Amino acid sequence: MKKLFSMLFIATLLGLMFTACGDDKNEPEVPKTQNLTTAHESETDQYFVFDIDMSKENSTIYMYNIQFAPGAPKMTLRVHVPVSLNQSGSAYIMMGTNLICEMNMPSAGGWVPMPDEQYQLKNLTCTVNPKSKMYVISFDAHGGHFEESGKLQ
Repeated sequence: MKKLFSMLFIATLLGLMFTACGDDKNEPEVPKTQNLTTAHESETDQYFVFDIDMSKENSTIYMYNIQFAPGAPKMTLRVHVPVSLNQSGSAYIMMGTNLICEMNMPSAGGWVPMPDEQYQLKNLTCTVNPKSKMYVISFDAHGGHFEESGKLQ
């Protein structure tokens, strides 16, 4: 009888060991909605907020203190962009071209569309990885190419 209990005990331990040694495939995917802010030192620094909602057609990227050229005024913009998950389900991908920005103009009552072609975002590619806390964004606008990468808060 002791031999039977010993064998059952060993079988139970082996079963627990294999259960505990699962692979990373059981790791949860990124949430379907998130509001992620890039790291910045002060409110006058350039930074982004990615307001992601996978249940909607588009998510929103808010751009704070964006300056398209040296000496140009800093602007607060937002743009609505299609969003998807990468193949591993660990990062958000936002892509689009000829996207119309909206500028925050309190004197005009809030967000105002900027249909002028120079302010349209062309070739926007943005990857936001909430697991590694990193982002990469690039686009063409206002006659130049804009590219930045960094950390999320």
